[in-house]
Amino acid sequence: MAQPAASAETRPATPQPAAASLRTTAANPAAADGRVSHLAASSGTLAVTASPVGRQVRVPKTAELVASQLRRRIIRGELAEGDALPPEPALMMQFGVSRPTLREAFRVLEAEALISVRRGAHGGARVHAPSPAVAARYAGLVLEHRGATLGDVHQASAMIEPPCAVLLAERRSPHDTAVLRAVLAEADHIGEEPTALASAQAAFHRAVVELTGNKSLSVLAGMLHHLVDMTNAPQGHAPGAAQFQPPDGDAPATQPADRRLLGRATRQVHATLIDLIEIGDAESAGEHWRRHLAAPGHAVPGGPADRCMLDLLG
Repeated sequence: MAQPAASAETRPATPQPAAASLRTTAANPAAADGRVSHLAASSGTLAVTASPVGRQVRVPKTAELVASQLRRRIIRGELAEGDALPPEPALMMQFGVSRPTLREAFRVLEAEALISVRRGAHGGARVHAPSPAVAARYAGLVLEHRGATLGDVHQASAMIEPPCAVLLAERRSPHDTAVLRAVLAEADHIGEEPTALASAQAAFHRAVVELTGNKSLSVLAGMLHHLVDMTNAPQGHAPGAAQFQPPDGDAPATQPADRRLLGRATRQVHATLIDLIEIGDAESAGEHWRRHLAAPGHAVPGGPADRCMLDLLG
């Protein structure tokens, strides 16, 4: 005789699949979280949740690893400016790589201006230390893309240099004043050749920052001065020529007499700063240098330099 079907009250419960169980609790996050924990504990497997437990791993190329080792030695000073790297066969054996891989590593370091490579029988790779000029080139492209002007660069210098002059005056170190006087004397020996004179006067500005001992400020100041040089060069001006503006700021001084006058005036400004640092007058040193950097054509918002867009591409 056929047995009657079990009633709903007496029929054994059928285990609900995990996926179906999670679907029934989707509307209740708290219940869903509890169910996930319960399933994970009962099954002994890692529950799949919405939160990732890792990220995709990228294995560096062999050339990148070779470049990284050489870069580290350059940055740490184990390889100095002008040092020649070993010949390619020696490096290939040292790193256990092929010639194409080694040359790809060289291209990476060349792009970073850490080495220069000459081909041929007497060629090879030469080491170059990192410099603010390299950083300035890329920073300059970013600034040019954002529409920065020469005035913008001068205004940045005007924010950095006066506090440095204050610090030097507060410190009142004979070493600092001796270094500044030596830089000033170098400009005196150069004469009136515009390019050399402008470079010497820019060196004085850099020395004011570098003597503070703050390496970050030194790099920033070096980058800003290099941006000025790069902007002036395509226009046929001398490096640092933006400092050579007449009192009214209308046009650069081009006549020899004007250059002599401006050269002497700039020298006096620099000499006065040294005197103020030597006597320890920090307030006057900062204000003096601030006025100098805010001269017409320099850091005055809306002045002539603000109409000169950075143009590093020529």
